Amino acid sequence: MKKSLKNFSAWLVGLSLLYLLTHLIGLTTLPVFADEAIYLRWAQLIIDDWRQYLFFPMNDGKTPLFIWLLVGPLKIFSDPLLAGRLVAVMAGFAQWWLGVKIIKQLGGKGVAQLVAALSFSLLPFWYFHHRMALMDGWLVVLLSASYLLLLKATQTKKNVKLLIISGLSFGLALLTKIPALLFIPSLILAPILVKPKKATLAAAASWSSGVLLVGLVVFLSLKLHPAFGQLFNRGNDFLYSFEELLSAGVWPVLIGNSRAALMAFGRYLTWPIVLLPLAGLFQDSWRRKHALLILSSLGFLLPILLLGKTIYPRYLLPAALPLTLSAALVFEQFLFHTQRRLKKPFEALARSIAIVLVITFTVSTALEFTLISWQNPGYLSFVPVDRQQYLADWSSGHGIKETTELLVKSAQYQTIAVATEGYFGTLPDGMLMYLHNQDVRNIKVEGIGQPVREIPLNFRQRAQEYDRVWLVVNSHREKIGLATTTATLLQSYPRFSGAPSLEVWDITSLVHSAEQTTE
Repeated sequence: MKKSLKNFSAWLVGLSLLYLLTHLIGLTTLPVFADEAIYLRWAQLIIDDWRQYLFFPMNDGKTPLFIWLLVGPLKIFSDPLLAGRLVAVMAGFAQWWLGVKIIKQLGGKGVAQLVAALSFSLLPFWYFHHRMALMDGWLVVLLSASYLLLLKATQTKKNVKLLIISGLSFGLALLTKIPALLFIPSLILAPILVKPKKATLAAAASWSSGVLLVGLVVFLSLKLHPAFGQLFNRGNDFLYSFEELLSAGVWPVLIGNSRAALMAFGRYLTWPIVLLPLAGLFQDSWRRKHALLILSSLGFLLPILLLGKTIYPRYLLPAALPLTLSAALVFEQFLFHTQRRLKKPFEALARSIAIVLVITFTVSTALEFTLISWQNPGYLSFVPVDRQQYLADWSSGHGIKETTELLVKSAQYQTIAVATEGYFGTLPDGMLMYLHNQDVRNIKVEGIGQPVREIPLNFRQRAQEYDRVWLVVNSHREKIGLATTTATLLQSYPRFSGAPSLEVWDITSLVHSAEQTTE
């Protein structure tokens, strides 16, 4: 017994070190992403005045728990992006541990637990989102905790306490991101996974109902705040209304979104992990369990596939949880069956080749993604929609940190008013994020919208008080034609793959002369 515990402890320490090593290296190599800049800026506002800004995210349709989690690390680390992404790393650390516990609860042995731990640590889908200051990693952690506690409650007589804690965890998931509601089918099916007899269905329903009730009470506590109604005002930005869906066509939307989701799962989970759960349907003693795990994933996915206007892979992360669990269980059972077929050389050889191919393809994909993440994220094998938002478009924060450093250095000797494209997001929130806790007495940063066709009169009037006036803009959104004016291009930061550059222009002569003409 002592030897077994010692081996388990060593295994646990080894996986922990592997996780931390792979996730901490090059953590800020990828520039800040638009949503990261927004969330970190909100957290900084809470630090500055928590009474006014504690529930500020609700005004933009976001529940506030993740923003609260960012506050502590932002007080410790000077680099806000590092602070935010460390919060994501913490989520990933909890995720692989919870994954191991869920596998054990589902009947998986050491091999399945090891496969699950490595999958949650290294597969691109999990690895990437556990290094980004986004809500999705913590959403899945809290859903996983609720799922695990519900499974445990189903298998023990003293289940009331576990059910309440499971419900609290589900409520915290809702406070992290409202799409946690789509995980309800997974929670309903969870008790049936470990109590499959018909006589237990009523009890299973009551267990799940108790968890959902507690979780919804936690979520509805936000109704005490006046901004609660704002949480549902942004749904049309991401989801089709019934009329829009009929206009676009149900089948075209469903097929198009399904193709996008399948591409994301195949690229980031790898095809072996996607296909192994389907192979589990042919494992006689485990068929029911794998079918329920697949249904759990589909239960989360279907509303998104049917109503989603644009499918961003990060929205699908909770659906990857049941698939990853199922794949780990299938691999273990296949390995055990292969060991029992050693007396049949041909079958054993075929099975062994299949095992080697699965391991080789999955491990090589994960290692390639990890190594590129450390060195040059511009070469990551993103699906097109992710490549656009993280590397190529305005949402990529390439050059923002460098621009802010240039601004701080220049403002030591003169006052500078900075106009940025957009009103929030990568610009200007990215710059304001890096300026937090710095001496900004000589600096003013203000968003003026996009595309930039002119410098607004109200900004020009305020800028008269400053020695210099800058414009920070993405090259494809600069519509004034500054290259043909007296403005000076101070810096240009090219993005990956020849995408539009972030440009810093000195437009002092244009703004000051225009205001004088107006007068």
